[in-house]
Amino acid sequence: MVRRTEDDDDDYVSSAVSKGDGGTRLNAVQLDIFHAVVATGSVTAASRRLNLSQPAVSRRLADLERSLGFALFLREGKRLIITPEGTAFHDELTVSYVGLERLAKVARDIRELRRGHLRVAAIPAMCFGPVPQAIARFMQEHPQTKITFEVHASARILDGLAAGLFDVGVTQMPAAFSSLTVEYTYYAPCLCVMPVGHPLSAKSAVTLQDLASYPLISLPHDTEVGHALMRRFEAFGQVTPRAEALTSMAACALVAAGAGVTLCDPFTASSFGEGRLITRPFQPAIDFSFRVLRPERRVASRPVQALVDTINAHLGADSRVHR
Repeated sequence: MVRRTEDDDDDYVSSAVSKGDGGTRLNAVQLDIFHAVVATGSVTAASRRLNLSQPAVSRRLADLERSLGFALFLREGKRLIITPEGTAFHDELTVSYVGLERLAKVARDIRELRRGHLRVAAIPAMCFGPVPQAIARFMQEHPQTKITFEVHASARILDGLAAGLFDVGVTQMPAAFSSLTVEYTYYAPCLCVMPVGHPLSAKSAVTLQDLASYPLISLPHDTEVGHALMRRFEAFGQVTPRAEALTSMAACALVAAGAGVTLCDPFTASSFGEGRLITRPFQPAIDFSFRVLRPERRVASRPVQALVDTINAHLGADSRVHR
């Protein structure tokens, strides 16, 4: 099929057949001009679209034909007639343009954080307050980035980060575990948690001596808070835990049921609400420490860095947290 285009530019002369060398590297500007001429129907319209002069468009179109070694157009009066070879070449060029447009879209999506799947893991205590709030904010700002939010014990998160299974982890980390990138380290003072109406609620702060008079629900000795509390108890010599709960959530649930009192992070304690539990500062203070981590030796993608920055912003704005 021969396509005809009206044109009032006399500068273009097809000369590829007689002068073609076929060895020159194709020029992207020449290809854009050829595509524009076919799309708009004339050199004049193509020059307006590309903001080039008509002679420049004609000259580069002729240069392209010499590079290809065959004619793209034939002139018939003031009309340009695209040749069968030109049609075949333009059809293939259109496929390339579709591919380039897709690449451009991919680039835009990457630039605007529209692509990707982020895997975030946190210990149970960090599933309340600033961390889920930060993830929710990130999801609102980047709706096309998928998020998987998992809850695991510290050891599972550390192993998963080291193996590259998670992109971001919010967890506690022993000093001996060093094969991860630490983005931020935070501390939050533990609170004494008690049922509503408990006698200790009359105190402005709770001490080890105060705990000696009531059933205590402790966290495991291999947790940071549980270990610190046990060391204090051993030195004090008068407190024996009545029960042990594997997580701070389980400990607070027992407290809410009237089983005793516990010491835990402020995030879990506040998740029950003032109507079920009451908290008081504990002295001498025991810090609940945690870190925002990434796999080591892996450059953070833009979405990962954006999520880390959002988590940091929310944690930094929380009055219970310090660095």
